[in-house]
Amino acid sequence: MRIAAGRKDRKVAFYPRTVSEDALGTESEADGTPVYAWANVLFGTGTERREAGQAGAQQSATFRVLSSAALRAADELWEIDFDGARWGVTSIAPIGEAEDIEFTAVKKGA
Repeated sequence: MRIAAGRKDRKVAFYPRTVSEDALGTESEADGTPVYAWANVLFGTGTERREAGQAGAQQSATFRVLSSAALRAADELWEIDFDGARWGVTSIAPIGEAEDIEFTAVKKGA
């Protein structure tokens, strides 16, 4: 799903997820240092929005941001903090000649 560049008027935080292991071999996950960006946010299609209203359905959104070195290093383990919720990144697509990046994500814990 591609969206027009639009206005990047929503501030979002991108969190890399780090995994560490203690002396007993127990793994734990934590947020890394956040990367903040202004985004154009587009929610899923009408069908996806209707399905999100059903039990167990996931709400998706696409976050289009200006490209930066930090965001080009992002992967699907990253999470997005937006509008009081966490979103799990499901895909990442560079747009143009490293101008923008689109992150598609699903809302967690809905």
